[in-house]
Amino acid sequence: MRYFLILLFCCSAIAMLAQKPPRVGLTLSGGGAKGLAHIGILEAIDSAGLKIDYVTGTSMGSIMGSLYAAGYSGKEIERIARSIDWAALFSGRPSLRNVNIDEKDEVENYALELPLEKGKIKIYSGIIEGQEIWLKFQELLLPVYDVKDFSKLSIPFKCVATDVGTGKAVVLDQGELVSAIRASMAIPSVFTAVDYKDTKLVDGGLVRNFPVKDVVEMGATKVIGVNLSQGLLQAKDLNSAIDVLYQIGFYKDADDFENQRKLCDVYIEPPLKGYSAASFGSSDSLIHIGKVTGDKYYPIFKRMADSLKLLYPDYAFAKERLPKSTYVILDDIRIDGLKRTTRTGFTNRLNLEKGQAYNGVDVAEAIRKVYGSRNYKRITYSWEPTTPGHAVLVFNVLESPLTFLKAALHYNTYSDVALIVTAESKNLVFDRSKSTAKFNISENFRMYLEQNQTFGKRENNNLILSFYHERMGFPVYQDFKNSFLYRTTFTKFDAHIQHNIKFNATYGLGTSLQDINLKPKIAADATVKAGNKFANTYVFYQFNTLDKKNFTTSGWNIYTEAGWVYHQRPSDRYYSNGTIEVSTDSLSFAGYGQIKMRVENYTPLSARVTLLSQWHAGANIHSDDAYLNFYNVGGITDFVRNQYVFSGLNEFQVTSNSVATLSLGFQYAAFKNIYGIARANAGVYDFSGRKWEGINSHNFLSGYSLTAGYDSGIGPITLTIMYSDQVQKLYGYVNVGFHF
Repeated sequence: MRYFLILLFCCSAIAMLAQKPPRVGLTLSGGGAKGLAHIGILEAIDSAGLKIDYVTGTSMGSIMGSLYAAGYSGKEIERIARSIDWAALFSGRPSLRNVNIDEKDEVENYALELPLEKGKIKIYSGIIEGQEIWLKFQELLLPVYDVKDFSKLSIPFKCVATDVGTGKAVVLDQGELVSAIRASMAIPSVFTAVDYKDTKLVDGGLVRNFPVKDVVEMGATKVIGVNLSQGLLQAKDLNSAIDVLYQIGFYKDADDFENQRKLCDVYIEPPLKGYSAASFGSSDSLIHIGKVTGDKYYPIFKRMADSLKLLYPDYAFAKERLPKSTYVILDDIRIDGLKRTTRTGFTNRLNLEKGQAYNGVDVAEAIRKVYGSRNYKRITYSWEPTTPGHAVLVFNVLESPLTFLKAALHYNTYSDVALIVTAESKNLVFDRSKSTAKFNISENFRMYLEQNQTFGKRENNNLILSFYHERMGFPVYQDFKNSFLYRTTFTKFDAHIQHNIKFNATYGLGTSLQDINLKPKIAADATVKAGNKFANTYVFYQFNTLDKKNFTTSGWNIYTEAGWVYHQRPSDRYYSNGTIEVSTDSLSFAGYGQIKMRVENYTPLSARVTLLSQWHAGANIHSDDAYLNFYNVGGITDFVRNQYVFSGLNEFQVTSNSVATLSLGFQYAAFKNIYGIARANAGVYDFSGRKWEGINSHNFLSGYSLTAGYDSGIGPITLTIMYSDQVQKLYGYVNVGFHF
């Protein structure tokens, strides 16, 4: 009997060894930001040495699942997740650094931008195109650029999207991996739908947020399922627009969930109450929760791995699964989708050369430069393998509409409430041109018209013709006290030509005709009216590497100009009871030189603290010949002609033919989009055209300010208190929204 039992045991062991080991499948659900909790589970699986044979995922689960299937370990995915700027990833705007130097003023400057096509407002399938998402994941998945069949990844992979035409699930297992995961995460109305064959795809969570069935169909006999949705939320827990969209969209998935859950051998549900699909600002906490949950399930993973190793000697967990190739040699470039823009303009900005090796970072940076032209709503790419290590780079572009209507509301302590409306159209007059009409509708009316013509083989030259007109309040100060209130009318015709050095620098030559007139806001028995017409020919240089326009954290902004003012035609009349008593129309002034310089630097000292420094200077050489072409010193926001901002002074509180200022400060990012700013500045004025007598109480300025700011969707909101040693008065200053 004993020999029989031994024989039976041996036969059973041999039979078991002859069998294939159980195939372990992993399913990762969608959940937006909550998907970061998947990372801790992946790390626990790796630590246990448990081999995963198949992976399926939806939405954020498809992102984590695709990276894991491609060969990244859980630890590597954590490093990636912590390094990503999630806010930038979901932004639809190009980086300011990559925008043409002649267009930087118009970027990040409106609360509303409406595209027009054929005279009608163009409505897209979502708000966010996800340009940065495409680029980031193409960069990360470059090592598997030549894998078009997802079953050929180191772990076979599938993800789920929804066909918007039929409302049915579409299982994606072939094609472009990045396109597949982008389709799987396309939350309706938030992200634009992804074109697929003859239909469009959106977030798979609408119909199958927890695709366990698909991993079983792939061949999994043991399933680990990680679910983040925790069913439908109660109304009181719906705290954001994304939460509401998830809730509405996932009604159908809620019915399917229980059937999917029953297929799991190990079901994991991290405790994520209080977090939403939009909680990317809590990424550290979400990753930590995933780690704690992974530690809890580690013993289960370890027992599974140890059992498989004991029973199946050939069982092996591979630590290094990611292909080592990080560069691809470029054989050729193909661009699909060009209609109104040129291949030359596209490839010049791209600046990639055939025969050279590039990685995902190189290509992403090149595309960001093309995207910065603002000619394209979306630029995606893929690699078509030719020979090992070589490929054709294929771009698929969606051009931006030619015409946009833009609007913003603005309030400023000095300028009061204004509605800013802009119409912008490309190729309206000539090919490679842009026409702009911009209006500031308020008591202080302003208007700007521009025709910008690009020319040259490399499209790096511009001829810019512009017309500017304003009617503004002009307070007249004596000894820093407001004595009179005038109105100023200013008109300027300008024509200049410039040569752009890449995207952040330009230099050029121009001429302008200017007309300025002053008169009292309220007429009196005795009234003075003054004006001057003159021409100005100038050369200039501009350099701008700022990372963003509002609450800037790094970069330089430099503008220098040297010119000659001539053909002055001044007028100065004194009225008494409506009759001209004195007229100086016969006066004449000689020409004079003019120099302007603005230098701003933003240096990050830490993740939250930025050092701010500004050097501003302007001088009319031979100032006795300068008439009504003064510099305006004061204010916190730079938007008035010839203005040099100065903490502690209001706009026009000091006017002079020469001024030089230095400002230092610190900006602190207290919370997301909330800032505190402290500044101190000093300056001298009235030093041009006279013997230098040193700095004294008559020409020295000093001031300080504290600002609380919020970077909102309608523009920056700042509340400032400021003080000047010369004025010896505390001022409050408010700015809301984007300014003209």
